[in-house]
Amino acid sequence: LPYRVRWQDLKDLFRKAGTVLRADVSLGPDNRSRGHGTVLLATAEDAGRAIDMFNGYSWQTRILEVRPDRLPPDFDNLNPNPTPFSTVSSPGTFASPQIPGSSLGGFTDFDYNLLGFDRPSSSSGNAGRNLFVGNLPFHCQWQDLKDLFRQAGTIVRADVALGQDGRSRGFGTVVFANDYDSERAVKMFNGYEYNGRVLKVHFDK
Repeated sequence: LPYRVRWQDLKDLFRKAGTVLRADVSLGPDNRSRGHGTVLLATAEDAGRAIDMFNGYSWQTRILEVRPDRLPPDFDNLNPNPTPFSTVSSPGTFASPQIPGSSLGGFTDFDYNLLGFDRPSSSSGNAGRNLFVGNLPFHCQWQDLKDLFRQAGTIVRADVALGQDGRSRGFGTVVFANDYDSERAVKMFNGYEYNGRVLKVHFDK
């Protein structure tokens, strides 16, 4: 991907192929694009059309490489109806959004049809970096959550749980880059009033 492209640009481009549920551009610790990302399309047909349209597509002088994303090996056990992903990258980059060593243990409360299933969990050794955030305002999206918690430190990713209707279920997770930042976030935001709701923040079980 061109390095100036953000998730909204990616979503706008891939909307030409079908219904885009979510688009993400992978960011490094310095908050700059790593040149690859993921697009979650509503149907396998839309995903196939996106690959046909955009694999080899020239965008801002870069040639896109688009293919179905690799799913974690235990993904099928958790989700009998997996949703197709397309991964977008520039040639020569590692295109999977997965964090090395990540697995899905401990996240069974989430709707894996719509949520990122590549989050690190307690079994990956990052137990102290994963926070559960409850009592979120229902209009809060993952970007709002990330922007709020960024005040505490470097965020790897933020997610808001969505129901089958695509609406927020009022809770989410934030994964920090290190234990120190996550501990500071608990102190800062547990009991914090956000848009009239008092947040419940604790280390994710």
